[in-house]
Amino acid sequence: MFNFLKRLFGGARRPSAQTTEAAAPQPAEKPGIKSLDLNIPDEALQDEARFAAYLQERLPFFGDVIRVDYDPRAGSLTMHSRNGNTMTKFLNNALLALREKHGQARAQALLNYLNMTEGLEGDGELGKVLPVLKARNFVDVARQQMMQAVQDEEDTPEFVYLDEAEDLVKLFVVNGDTAVSYVMTTALDEWGIDAGELAEAAQANLYKFLSKTGVQIARRSQFQYVEIDGQFESSVAFLPKFWAQVQDQSGGAAPVAAFLSRDKVFFTHENDVQGLHLLELISADLSDVPYVISPDQYRWENGKWSLFKRVGRTVQ
Repeated sequence: MFNFLKRLFGGARRPSAQTTEAAAPQPAEKPGIKSLDLNIPDEALQDEARFAAYLQERLPFFGDVIRVDYDPRAGSLTMHSRNGNTMTKFLNNALLALREKHGQARAQALLNYLNMTEGLEGDGELGKVLPVLKARNFVDVARQQMMQAVQDEEDTPEFVYLDEAEDLVKLFVVNGDTAVSYVMTTALDEWGIDAGELAEAAQANLYKFLSKTGVQIARRSQFQYVEIDGQFESSVAFLPKFWAQVQDQSGGAAPVAAFLSRDKVFFTHENDVQGLHLLELISADLSDVPYVISPDQYRWENGKWSLFKRVGRTVQ
């Protein structure tokens, strides 16, 4: 899709010593065009906006990239190529990785960031992967069920998941037309990517998905709840910009949420005593709903979730 490697490292054939004299003279480089320095300077990594500006200024001057759009709300860059393809990249994880590296290591990290496999923008299964929130024990229970079905532990596929918070994990599903299927480690081998690259692709897909469905906020008494499509409400947990906006609207108080099931996400903020009490009541009341994730309450701050309060499950 984007020929970063060829452009950055001179992939085009160079004339040999015998043919150099016969080659047509090359015009002088136009003034004002800035090259992409892979060893990106520290000042360009101070925040997302500066990092985006640095790439926006330089990316269109090499390779197939003709335009770079920056979305400050999503914290992403969308690169447009000459052939009409697009690639969306999220800045936050890249910033953290690049700040920790220097010299050639930083250059290689930036190159890897820009050269993610073309399959991430395809129309195949990878383009339909979305992140979902699950209880940590879901992985063990589901795997045990699969082991009983195949009766061979060695052949039992492994879920691809990442830790999200205490007792919560991020899994990945292929959102098909009529059903969803969980991503297993065997799929990573087929796609030629690792879990980190899968997470970035899923995040890009999530923003595209939500751009079509929207995220509606409804209010009930002293707390609010999320409405998307009746299936991916819990994926709002992976939208840091959304929760930052919620915190701003709460006067800086950290949001507190209950991810009860895939379609039931309620939240308030840490300073709302009455709202927290009502949130605890509804969490306990709905703790036995089908496909329950967790009745516990989680607090969001600085882009991360942490356990805020345990809520007892309803005993039948």
